[in-house]
Amino acid sequence: MSFIWAIVTGIILSKIFKSSIMFFIGLFLGPMLYRAFNNIAPIRHSSPSPTLFLTVAFEVLGHLSKAKGQVTQSDINLASHYMDQLQLDNEKRKLAQDSFNRGKSHGYPLRERLRELYIQYRYRKKVLMVFCEQLIQAALNDGYLDDKEKIILDIVAEEFHISKTQMALYIQMIMASYQFQRQQYSYRNQQSQQNHYHQRYYQHTESINELNNAYKILGVNASDDIATIKRAYRKLMNEHHPDKLVSKGLPKEMLEAAKKRAQEIQLAYDLIKAKRGFK
Repeated sequence: MSFIWAIVTGIILSKIFKSSIMFFIGLFLGPMLYRAFNNIAPIRHSSPSPTLFLTVAFEVLGHLSKAKGQVTQSDINLASHYMDQLQLDNEKRKLAQDSFNRGKSHGYPLRERLRELYIQYRYRKKVLMVFCEQLIQAALNDGYLDDKEKIILDIVAEEFHISKTQMALYIQMIMASYQFQRQQYSYRNQQSQQNHYHQRYYQHTESINELNNAYKILGVNASDDIATIKRAYRKLMNEHHPDKLVSKGLPKEMLEAAKKRAQEIQLAYDLIKAKRGFK
């Protein structure tokens, strides 16, 4: 097979550069390309470790909690709630707890573990995106990102080969989701407590804020045309489709978080459709 690659490469190079010398260079390069392709192909199609995503996710969650200083009860409750949300069985829950403790230990090799995860999923970018989103959601548990949390997110971006612009967009989208949820909860409470005049004023204000956050959840601007908004919505829903994520190697335990994110995207899109008047 390497001989065929040599001949084909030689012919292609000689045609491109219109030189017989390039044919002989192709004979030399062809086998090298064949070996490189054979080394890459198994990685691209191999099945990721079924527990690697889960363990690294909780390790980094523990590391994130420790980075702010002392791990608080709120941090522990968040990790426990996350385990409940993922519906982990006893074995996986123990694995998650051990991973969380490992992540908050002194000298945790953050970059090495992220690099190991990246190697497994580098041809499955959607899965890495879900990892980033879930990590940002955990960091925003208290409503804001401090400098140490931002540093960790920057390291994640570097090790996953994600641009700073793209990571900033992820953060903006997840922050908007966080605020969107709080606004809906707050609005329901205000409806039952305020008088009619204040309800109307509050409803108007919150409606504007909700709409602004809905645009941010989709990663678009209020000034974008309908075609752009629909394209962004379809792209996000495709990226968070459970069946496609499972086929890309996302552990089934992590699907609930992806489904919740898809529901938020749908709610945001429905609000924009209602306000802009399109189907």
